[in-house]
Amino acid sequence: MPTVSFPVYSETYFSPLGPFELLIRSTNQQFDIAASAAGWQSVGHDVVLQKIKPTSDWLAVHMSVETMTAWQFYITKRKSSQEQLTISLQLRSGTNVDGHVTTGQNLIAVEFENGSRQIHLGTEDEDAMAERARENDWLPRRLASVLGSYSLEVTSATATGLETTIPQLEVGEQFYFHYILAENPFRESADYPGESDISTWVAVTQSKNRLERAWQQQLQ
Repeated sequence: MPTVSFPVYSETYFSPLGPFELLIRSTNQQFDIAASAAGWQSVGHDVVLQKIKPTSDWLAVHMSVETMTAWQFYITKRKSSQEQLTISLQLRSGTNVDGHVTTGQNLIAVEFENGSRQIHLGTEDEDAMAERARENDWLPRRLASVLGSYSLEVTSATATGLETTIPQLEVGEQFYFHYILAENPFRESADYPGESDISTWVAVTQSKNRLERAWQQQLQ
């Protein structure tokens, strides 16, 4: 029998291609503090959510992005209570737009386009997470080998978006991940005529460190 999960928090990102829903779900309905846009506390985890508008000035000179949003999740296991957290960002049904998976180095992403607009939605793949685990950078070192060998799949990509299953953590352990969504008018590549521009794809390859620098700039 499938495990039943319950919605904890949701928000909607409105795009020209249709609404994307950010959804946090848990298998445990016992919550100590109500969810909010900044974070929440479940029966077993503390979750902090930072939403930012990263700049695209680091892109190559022939690239540009019209708008970009990132959601950063900082999760800490605070109690040994049994709980499975799942977080997703997906295009709602009924939009008549299907995405396709576009991977890259340290990247898993989904591309959406309708001939006039283009969107990429991306996050770190397991290789990038394994590297952070080896450095104990908001990922337990014990997960480095299973992430690096893809024995542990954290994020899955579908025609509607991304879904991340938070690994089972021990008390005190931390886990970070992010989603980045980048939008542009659909246009032809400046380098490869007949192919689509890749600016939005490159924009969602950003690392945790780059996004954290963008967060600090946003606070100034």
